[in-house]
Amino acid sequence: MSSLSGYSMPETTGVVAQGRSAGGHRTQEALVTVLRRCGSGLVGWLAVALVLAAPGARADLLADRLRLSMYGRMGLAWTPQGDFIQGRRLNLTGGPLGGRLEEGDYLEPTVALHLIPPPQDLDDAFVRLVMTPALLSGNGLIMSAFSSDFARTLRIELFQAYVEAGNFLLPELKVWAGARFYRGTDVHISDFYYFNNLTGQGVGVQYRRLDVAVLLRTSESNALYNVDLDGDGEGETRRQRTVFVGQYVHELHERFETHLLAELHLLPASSARLSDGSPARLSDLGWVLGIKGRLDLGARGFNELAVRYGRGIANGGAGGGQTWSTFGAPDAHGRYAGAVGVEVVEHLLIDLGPRYSFNGYGIFHYGQGGSGKAEDETVDFAVGARGTWYLSKMFHLIQEASFQGLTVGPGPLATAVKLTLMPAIVPTGELSVFARPHFRLFYTVVFYDRDAVRGLVSPFLQTVGPTRIGHYLGAQVEWWF
Repeated sequence: MSSLSGYSMPETTGVVAQGRSAGGHRTQEALVTVLRRCGSGLVGWLAVALVLAAPGARADLLADRLRLSMYGRMGLAWTPQGDFIQGRRLNLTGGPLGGRLEEGDYLEPTVALHLIPPPQDLDDAFVRLVMTPALLSGNGLIMSAFSSDFARTLRIELFQAYVEAGNFLLPELKVWAGARFYRGTDVHISDFYYFNNLTGQGVGVQYRRLDVAVLLRTSESNALYNVDLDGDGEGETRRQRTVFVGQYVHELHERFETHLLAELHLLPASSARLSDGSPARLSDLGWVLGIKGRLDLGARGFNELAVRYGRGIANGGAGGGQTWSTFGAPDAHGRYAGAVGVEVVEHLLIDLGPRYSFNGYGIFHYGQGGSGKAEDETVDFAVGARGTWYLSKMFHLIQEASFQGLTVGPGPLATAVKLTLMPAIVPTGELSVFARPHFRLFYTVVFYDRDAVRGLVSPFLQTVGPTRIGHYLGAQVEWWF
């Protein structure tokens, strides 16, 4: 994961592929067999081809240049009603804001192939190919080959495929191209990347603390991008959004830094024409400005406050969406000139002594569509905390609480309170909120207000029906390396 500042799981650290020249042929054959069985053909065979096609390829090349890392979570869940509930979130937005423990099964392995020997020092030149397939739950328990309807329960996506090179022209100069996790810090307990989540496809250059990129967006299927003139459901033309990004991190003090963000979004007029010769969709634009402050509190602790303001087609952010997920309806001319998107995030992690850590957050989003109408407006927020009590090196007792709200248009404000108790076994014995793997058992109770129940404003309510109190019992393992 890319990060300008703050904590994130590294993309290329982890287990080094084993094998030396003495067992080179056997290692190569084994790698091919494993990758074939994994079924991630594109990722696997590209990596194999790059390694085996290289002149004089040997097994020690794999050992020296291949890095594997992985994030994953899998588990089981129950409710008293007996409905299948795994992955049906309790949160009002339908996303992770307010707590992530109900998320479905997910695997995210990353393969990084260094095309020259990996750097031993920060100033060494490097060139690497990074690929990340992701395996997601579609409908059911996903990872067993013996699960029912396997073709529909398991979904495979390619989240990253890019090449990055650094320190080869100038020290501290990096360039990249492809599709990547282009983002910074996250509220891990809500699985929410905030402020600069620009994950997408494009090209970028970073020199010291200045980072610039050009990204493209074409994949969304709504009318903003696709123009259907004859009503057959097929777009006659598709528009392409171009996003220019500039970021700069300025260190004011050895323990405090500011992160500045600017985005410019351009969407051209469509080539499809109406009967009078005018474009079926007019050109539109948007922009984003943001600032984030980060205070280092020592050890693993920090405090971050981030504010982001988006205008026009860059007003995305509702429910934790990206800036190019344009919210609302356009004005009478089909544009979003008056649209607004605001995000404010406060995120704190601090150790309260050697046996207790506190992680808290506050998240607020406001969205106004281009129409300016009262019904074209939304507000969502979540305030939450996780406390981790290190009863022993291998046994942690975790508590979570959150209060969240959601309103759309002139409708009422729906609210919910979630409380969780989660004992976790940590085999590594690390006294840290980021220690993994976690073997955990958790119980969550949620209290919905009347308006949330009436509107069935969560995937959980939509599954079990109207209830003021919901119960969710889960057993889960989460890991990364």
